[in-house]
Amino acid sequence: MLQTALYQYLRKECDTVTDAYATLRQSPGDADAIHAMRVGVKKLRAFFSLAKQLPDYTFGAGKHLPTARLIQTIGGASRDTYLQEKHLREYEKKINWRFSFAHLLLQHKQATAKEMLQATIKYCSLKRLGNLPEKFRDAVADMDQTAATTALRSYLRDQQQRIILPTGRAHHTAWHEVRKTTKALFYQLSIMEQVLPASHTETLLTHTKKAGELLGQWHDTSELLLFTKAAVAQLKKGNITLPVKSSRLIQLLQLDVKEQLAQCREEVKQLLAVSF
Repeated sequence: MLQTALYQYLRKECDTVTDAYATLRQSPGDADAIHAMRVGVKKLRAFFSLAKQLPDYTFGAGKHLPTARLIQTIGGASRDTYLQEKHLREYEKKINWRFSFAHLLLQHKQATAKEMLQATIKYCSLKRLGNLPEKFRDAVADMDQTAATTALRSYLRDQQQRIILPTGRAHHTAWHEVRKTTKALFYQLSIMEQVLPASHTETLLTHTKKAGELLGQWHDTSELLLFTKAAVAQLKKGNITLPVKSSRLIQLLQLDVKEQLAQCREEVKQLLAVSF
């Protein structure tokens, strides 16, 4: 039943976010809790974007999510720097060189993000999420399930068609938009997996998941490349001579960004070719 599937998904993600929040109150730097918070909030946003398509939908969830989104955003800064430093170390091993200045910058950003997260959590509460699933369930209890399923399926098809494959040497922001849309579509398809026949969802789920993973890898490498270039430019501005290996690091990142983007392009093409 559609109402049950929607309620159970919402209940699970609200619990994920509140559990992560409880962990962060005790350990603001907990990387796993920050990740769980970020993903959970993204899933909640995708959920309500889908739910708004229900016929005669009047349930307003906006007031329940701003605090969670704020914590997600601030926690994201901490998570991003953590991943960048981890990713940077992997590339440093390839050229047998440590970019010490870049690590100092990342560690400073990490410390600042942790302080901001501590302050935010101290004065915020996610109590509203506790009974949100039950309020939503009551609000949609009388909906026409057949009409609702048809509307949601139509919306998912529109979301697939909204994904536009960037042409040529498109700016990285265009690919970021593809990544966000693809990830949201994957979350929404996961919600409807129990409701729609497998013949309608299985192939598209496979391709949205794979495309999302590839786009995520590209995103991480692309962001590290942008950060590394900025760090090098900052040192050059201070008239500091850098080892040749700094150029080698950038070359490696540029090569991987290009190769990963090519893989993304092929997978997104397959995603768009799926009939839904």
